[in-house]
Amino acid sequence: MQKNILLLGLSVLVLAGCATSTSYVNYTNQHFPPKDQFYAVKVYPASQSLGASNPYYVIGRISIEGFASNGVSPETLTGQAKEIARKRGADAIINSKTEVFRYYGGDVLLRFKGELIVYSSVLIK
Repeated sequence: MQKNILLLGLSVLVLAGCATSTSYVNYTNQHFPPKDQFYAVKVYPASQSLGASNPYYVIGRISIEGFASNGVSPETLTGQAKEIARKRGADAIINSKTEVFRYYGGDVLLRFKGELIVYSSVLIK
């Protein structure tokens, strides 16, 4: 029984990963080394400012979307955004928001948007 539950859980994770579409727009020609898988990418909503004490450069914009009926949730979208940020060498995601679009028939499209940043101290070496 536990084996079946584990297989079902893994199947849902795989489907959620495949059930999204991703768009990334580079704002710079610079490339940054990827962060390791344990790097904690912080996500800041549009309403939260980082302040002048923590200068940064915006390196790109990300958008990820998928339908709730395919197992997509705001958490899975945020997790995917963090993974892409790590691969792009970003330190954090700013101006993030998740939009919800309700469709006739009850399905819901979820869309995560944000901008990837690197702290300016990373560029000054």
